[in-house]
Amino acid sequence: MHLLLKSLISAFVLAGTLMTPLSYSQSAKPLKMIVPFAVGGASDTYTRLVIQKVSEQTGRTIVVENKTGAGGRIAFDYVAHQTPDGSMAVLIDATYAMLPGLFNNLTWDVSTDLVPSAFITQTPFVILVRSESSYMTLKDLVAAAKANPNQLNYGSAGVGSTNHIVTERFNASAGINLTHVPFKGMSEANFALQSGNIDLIIAALPTALSGIQSGKLRPLAVSSAKRAALFPKIPTAEEQGVNGFVTSNWFGFAFPKGTPRDQIQLLNDSVNKALADNEVKEKLSAQGAEIINLTVDEFAKFVQEDTKRWTEITRSKQIKIN
Repeated sequence: MHLLLKSLISAFVLAGTLMTPLSYSQSAKPLKMIVPFAVGGASDTYTRLVIQKVSEQTGRTIVVENKTGAGGRIAFDYVAHQTPDGSMAVLIDATYAMLPGLFNNLTWDVSTDLVPSAFITQTPFVILVRSESSYMTLKDLVAAAKANPNQLNYGSAGVGSTNHIVTERFNASAGINLTHVPFKGMSEANFALQSGNIDLIIAALPTALSGIQSGKLRPLAVSSAKRAALFPKIPTAEEQGVNGFVTSNWFGFAFPKGTPRDQIQLLNDSVNKALADNEVKEKLSAQGAEIINLTVDEFAKFVQEDTKRWTEITRSKQIKIN
């Protein structure tokens, strides 16, 4: 009788263990989240906001570490070669999806060595001219560019930068040829635009915010499929006849290949729960960011498709860094 009871109790305990989802309290190590870019930028801000809420809601210790350099490649390479035990992840973004088309010598495989886990948010790009510009609409700009091939120019943060590649996609979608003027960063490009040395820039919405709000820059269009909630009066590029120019700067988390699926799923569940928090939603919305809840598999497919799109652009435009 005692033996039977003992066996039943053991069976129920085992069954309970198998049926109870893994929780962060059971994790042996804190989670280290690597951010490939500098403190204070959009990537860092979004990561810290969401990760802090995940930590609050789950009780797990999560440390954010900025590992900058080489346009994110140092951080991506570093995490791709870590032990896949669920104790380290990295923020990936649209830049990550552009790398295979730009580099021949990456030391990890973008398609397999980092496994997408949780999508955070996305922000549209904005086509900007200075407030004194004669181009009042995107149609005006495109018409001028078609009438004067290679005469209008745009600034970027450098050859192979996100802004460079996005603007070349705009060139292709609009059927125009804007001349590229690379700078050492978007601050320099922005200054050149306001000084009248270049005709336009295309910047991610968080980068464009201050220029728009101050009235120094005129937004002609956003690159999203629908108007941005933060600026509902700015029309989309597609509304103005530039079909196919729908793209975003997106952000999410990924683990090294071989990380247990339950750890990957757990972060996905936790991030989606954090994104439902009103404080998180309000702060992201204030930056023009759109929250999208994706499953692990949906995010993986998203990254795969975005990588294919950007690789096609970089190859067709012959944009190469090495």
